[in-house]
Amino acid sequence: MKAARLHAPGDIRVEDVARPEPGPGQVLVQVMAYAPYGTDVGTYLNRGGRYVKSYPVGIGADFSGIVAQLGAGVEGLAPGDRVSALALDHCGACANCTKGRHNLCLDPAFRTPARQTCCEEYTLVSARKLAVLPDAVGFEDAAMLAGPVDALNAFRRMRLEAGQRVGIVGVGAMGLGAVAMARALGLEVVAIGGSGRRSDLAGELGAAHLFPIAAHGESVAERVLGAFPEGLDAVMETTASAWGMDEAFAVAAPGARVALTGGGDLPVSNWQIVERELEILGVKAGPGQVEVLEFIARGDLSLRPTITRRFALDDVAEAFTLLAGPQARDVGRVIIEIGETA
Repeated sequence: MKAARLHAPGDIRVEDVARPEPGPGQVLVQVMAYAPYGTDVGTYLNRGGRYVKSYPVGIGADFSGIVAQLGAGVEGLAPGDRVSALALDHCGACANCTKGRHNLCLDPAFRTPARQTCCEEYTLVSARKLAVLPDAVGFEDAAMLAGPVDALNAFRRMRLEAGQRVGIVGVGAMGLGAVAMARALGLEVVAIGGSGRRSDLAGELGAAHLFPIAAHGESVAERVLGAFPEGLDAVMETTASAWGMDEAFAVAAPGARVALTGGGDLPVSNWQIVERELEILGVKAGPGQVEVLEFIARGDLSLRPTITRRFALDDVAEAFTLLAGPQARDVGRVIIEIGETA
């Protein structure tokens, strides 16, 4: 089978490799569509040396496909099922998993996520990570679940209800997913960041207030506070960057809830958190995969308008050159078409 493999930072090649066989609890999935996002670009460049320790390695996590073969003990799935995959595997039996919070699995065996790869014709997936697609959900929409799933978890943890306002910092792949999820829930969106075309895409998804940046790293916090002098009561940071963290806490109102998806040290001290009575919430992916698929099936959520380019698997090097280069500012989502996605 054909598979993309990284051999060094920025060196991705499509090679012929052996098609894997599923072991107990595993499913072999024929990949139809793969949608790279920020973590994949970080892996491609191996930013800070934190993503890849040795080469060659595969790449990719957000995908959809068709069940090709079942390993021993797999139930509830059948060859031919159309599926998408969660970001995180889980035991399915611990207290959190049985309560539906499988993104917080307590089993130590799942504390360090196993590397998923999907930029290849077939990939092995834990059966617990898979959800069968509703008939009305296409492969492309099902390959872009990470952003909406994270956002649904964030908005639920922030206890937001329809009509309330939320600031979304960053409008890359994850941020655009958050904007779409917010609008599906009836939230009023303040989209912060995005140079080039990305801010416009947030507006097309329904963001009511746009605060684009002219260049990477520019602060727009003063402009946001000019429009909302009391600050924002709820903010979701989607970039896991120092810029994003600075912006999120700068625009947060006293008593605000700030949802974080990653990043380094906080730009506020303990005393500042106390004085402003900030509520800081960590968001580790989310358990809402099936619910997001239902939003898509009803027509309440779609990221297809954000798809800027489609590439064949053989052209994956061109796709990552685009996503890692200066032209990325005008790119929404990219789809790697590995099977027929109609």
